[in-house]
Amino acid sequence: MKINTKGIKAFLQDSKAISPAIATLILIVIAVVAAAGVGILVQSSQKNAEAQSSNKDLSVSGDFVIKGSTTVLPVSQNEIQAFSKIYPSVTITLGGGGSGYGKAAVYNKLIDVGASSSIWDPAGGSDSSTGTTLNYPSRTEAVIQGTGANAFVYETKIGTGLIVVAGNIAGATSINIVPGTINDSTNESLSAGGVLNLTYGELKQGYVTGTIPKGNVSGLTADITTVQRSDDSGTEDVFSDYMGLRDSATTQFQSSVKAIGQSGNQGIRDYIATTKNTIGFVDIGFAAGGINGNAAVIPAAQNGTVASKLNKGVGGTYDASSKSVSGNKGLARDLYYYSQPGVPAGAVKAYLDFVLSPDGQKIVESSGYYQN
Repeated sequence: MKINTKGIKAFLQDSKAISPAIATLILIVIAVVAAAGVGILVQSSQKNAEAQSSNKDLSVSGDFVIKGSTTVLPVSQNEIQAFSKIYPSVTITLGGGGSGYGKAAVYNKLIDVGASSSIWDPAGGSDSSTGTTLNYPSRTEAVIQGTGANAFVYETKIGTGLIVVAGNIAGATSINIVPGTINDSTNESLSAGGVLNLTYGELKQGYVTGTIPKGNVSGLTADITTVQRSDDSGTEDVFSDYMGLRDSATTQFQSSVKAIGQSGNQGIRDYIATTKNTIGFVDIGFAAGGINGNAAVIPAAQNGTVASKLNKGVGGTYDASSKSVSGNKGLARDLYYYSQPGVPAGAVKAYLDFVLSPDGQKIVESSGYYQN
């Protein structure tokens, strides 16, 4: 607020115009008005500052570490970015390492929150991704929801996903995994219209040997190279169960599997996208049509059932169809955070509450997965 006193000062200097008493009174009025103007400015500034910080919660502070699944990693990155705008006094350190490391590290109290793209193993497991073997016990012994008397790891389901076989194969515009055996001329072929029907038996043998020979499937013009995960992964945990090739000691593929390795969903997606005649497995969000997908990475149906939001979840239509194809476990799974010690509190609780909130669940979906 600006007060123009130029004319007033000239008026006061004219002794003929006004008496000393009146001049003093006018000066007092000017001072009061000026002070009022400063007060208005201060109040306005305070209101603006309050408005800018009205969406921040400074009552929660602290720091913690999240590590584990590379599948959950992009979800965590996006959640932390949004969470930090509301809780600026909380510092979160984020890293990968795979689902096995997330479970093992949180149980051994090396981190505060372990991210996993598979549920805690009923029989427990181990992880050696860092060069040091870390063991973790059964779900009953470790996870509070597993009802173990001494359990101290808390389980929070944050979303769900579907795994798809995905490929980039010359001449194929769609892929369908169907029941059948190796070199099954009745059930598998690449049609002139671009439809590749590939039997489960052929796919499984391709993972064992590393290659699906072109001579086994009519219409193929080249051998198909199979791709697996090179890191300890909850995605591979589920997929190796589906393929019936899981190593029970490591929860990953058996050592006999010769498929080449790539790191994370992103690594497999990028390799398939840039390398013709390859086939692998990714979460649906990393295949064509997914938010993190590439048009060259074509997701396969399971005996005609296409993975979608409408048939998500363990026990859903896609999961049931993939089980009918394999005779083993299906390709649906859930995403988890495992935290310690005990029921979450403080900064960790604030973060988990945010992830489970409507805004947090929208972030799960925008990251390429499905809401709870």
